[in-house]
Amino acid sequence: MIEKSHYKNSSAHRSLSEESISLLEWDNLKIQLSSFASTKMGENAILESEIPTEYEISRRLLQETIEINELEKTLDKSISFSGVFDISKNIEICSKGGVINSSELLEIAETISAAKDLKKILLDFEARPFISSFLNRLIDHNQIEKILKNGIESNGRISDRASQKLANLRQDLLSKKSERRILVDKFIQKNINYIQDTIIGDRYGRPVVAIKVQFGEKFKGIIHDSSASGNTIYLEPESIVFKGNKIASMEARVAGEEFKLLKEWSQIVSDNDKSLIEMSDILLRTEHALIRSRYSNWIGGNAPIVENNPIVNLIGFSHPLLIWENKKKEAPKPVSIDFHINRNTKVVAITGPNTGGKTVALKGLGIALLMARSGLFIPSIKNPIIPFCPNIFVDIGDDQSLEGNLSTFSGHILRIRNILESLNNKKGLSVVLLDEIGSGTDPSEGTALAIALLKEFATLSDITLATTHYGDIKALKYSDDRFENVSVAFDEESFKPRYTLNWGIPGRSNALSISRRIGIDEKILNEAANYLKPKEVENINSIIKGLEDERIKQQNSAEEAAELIARTEILHDEIKSNYEFQKNNAEKIQESEKQKLSKYIRAAKKEVINLIKKLKDQNANGEDSRLIGIRLKEIEKEHLTQTNINKEISWSPKIGDFIKIKSLNSTGQIIDIDRKARSFEVKCGSFRSTLLINEFEGLNGEKPNFKNSKIQINSVREDFSFSKIRTNKNTIDVRGMRVHEAEIIIEEKIRKFHGPLWIVHGIGTGKLKKGLLIWLSSLHYVDKVEDAATNEGGSGCSIAWIK
Repeated sequence: MIEKSHYKNSSAHRSLSEESISLLEWDNLKIQLSSFASTKMGENAILESEIPTEYEISRRLLQETIEINELEKTLDKSISFSGVFDISKNIEICSKGGVINSSELLEIAETISAAKDLKKILLDFEARPFISSFLNRLIDHNQIEKILKNGIESNGRISDRASQKLANLRQDLLSKKSERRILVDKFIQKNINYIQDTIIGDRYGRPVVAIKVQFGEKFKGIIHDSSASGNTIYLEPESIVFKGNKIASMEARVAGEEFKLLKEWSQIVSDNDKSLIEMSDILLRTEHALIRSRYSNWIGGNAPIVENNPIVNLIGFSHPLLIWENKKKEAPKPVSIDFHINRNTKVVAITGPNTGGKTVALKGLGIALLMARSGLFIPSIKNPIIPFCPNIFVDIGDDQSLEGNLSTFSGHILRIRNILESLNNKKGLSVVLLDEIGSGTDPSEGTALAIALLKEFATLSDITLATTHYGDIKALKYSDDRFENVSVAFDEESFKPRYTLNWGIPGRSNALSISRRIGIDEKILNEAANYLKPKEVENINSIIKGLEDERIKQQNSAEEAAELIARTEILHDEIKSNYEFQKNNAEKIQESEKQKLSKYIRAAKKEVINLIKKLKDQNANGEDSRLIGIRLKEIEKEHLTQTNINKEISWSPKIGDFIKIKSLNSTGQIIDIDRKARSFEVKCGSFRSTLLINEFEGLNGEKPNFKNSKIQINSVREDFSFSKIRTNKNTIDVRGMRVHEAEIIIEEKIRKFHGPLWIVHGIGTGKLKKGLLIWLSSLHYVDKVEDAATNEGGSGCSIAWIK
């Protein structure tokens, strides 16, 4: 009973779910997340936020993060929340009939203005449907902003423009104060010999003159104060007391008029309290999305694919808290790890030496699950796949005290019992994370209990991860396909952990090898090894059988891969062979045409020489000269025509002709002609494609003869040559793709397109943009490529002009 009571006190009566979230150090992550807030209310809201337990809420949060993340990457400057204040408390005061001061009212006006600016930037149902769905509810409140900003100056002072009565009162007050100042100056000049200092002082809002104490009785008036030494008294002369009373009265009237205005403005706020509170909530929700986005970028996160399936695929995952330590406190850079959990795996046993990173890996997966529920990106390579898991139960033994094994063991077992009870009543997927299961008691009993518990968790929970030192647990994989082994990598040379995970491989105990390196006597180590042998043989036989089954699976996979490689090589050889044939065939045609041209030139040259000789003949008459001139012109005309044969040649394409495909800059052969569809089927290696007549040419640049061809071509290219305004039809988004993936998408678009094409590639590392620019510049039908205008994406969007 004592142990149970101790456990309850240590948990502070928190629910099992809350305690599990605390053990994963989620509060520390929230503190780090809140540091990315732009406003104090955003920071406080993050610290007070709860993790959603419903899939649709988490999905919406993630989509909001993605939308605002993509937007900010395309903007020239960051999204600003300058001018946004926490106005909810002041609105509540007004709604209850209270009056707030001018600075507080001005904050409401500034927040209204900032909300309008943010709405202009963010509202776009097509690009940002999730954010736009709630931003659309923002009421602009132009009239309230106008009233408040017209009546209150930027420093919080109520403006004279707010009320003519106030302006008149202030003018009268200023005049009276000026008159009083003149009177005080006259008093000083008249009594200069009795005055300690000519500076006019102020006591309780009344002007006073410093009089030497010995002359105090000489003057009538009100003594408001005296110096610390007692040598000086501060007197308000009787001649200005009356004037001061008039000024005090007028100041009260000014304050009354100011309060009247504040009350009117507070009532306006009260009349619109619901819509103003909603505006504040919408701004806070928008800032939440921006905070999540900026934090996600800072940790190098990628948007997760969150599914309702117990599948985990995290490649190159780094614990976000360790990333913070590395960046903020110059701690060592965290080593990335991988998680591969398929649908059939129910229990993952993580084994390996102490300080090897088992517990960090356990907490890392837990915090990644919480991040996915909270709409955050996860720091891993590519887009991680992770389940939506509303039930996360954790037993991580952080209290390694010396109170006794029974106390520690009892605490763990009580928590595990509560987890099992919760699993029987759970809704949705569940993940259980257990650190050193079965520890804190006799190893043989602990092993037996751990195996029984893990088999129960395999039945009740969707995914269970457990760290352990027990060797028997490693063998469970080879008798129960619901189990998987993972080991912490260990450097045999340095005898230090590598902090990475080896999936499918059980960890080996390094106790004896470490002891040998430290210098324990070999005789002792050999005796220890003999004690291990009976148990090792039993475990090894089980493991060997499992490894043999695994080897067969790997061999089958290797054979399939080899077959795929062989087929790829055959395809490569076929394409290469076809290319060489086309290349040689084109060279032969060019050589033949070249020889014909040379032969003709030689014949023409010989004829010209003979004509020249004839002209030199003295017997040649005028008629001969005329005929020779005509012939020379004919030769010149024929020669120019022949030398431009490549430009003038045309032909009617037919089946069997080899052609050059313009868009691919490669060779193909016409294998069929569809006269109704007015298209040609072309074979290029092992691939076939259907082309229009203007999408290819002869091997030597010959143009298809449209007049001789019986096929009439009607262009189906989308004409945007006169549409220089960006629309959905002339915009293509390739963000997040690799260069070759983007090329395929763009190529498909521009095959039937000409005019300006906006290509949204984002800014990122710049690799995608650079690769696309190089590729587009190599295409002869792309006239030019330039950055889009600032309001159309700037350097995150390029415009390709298609001929």
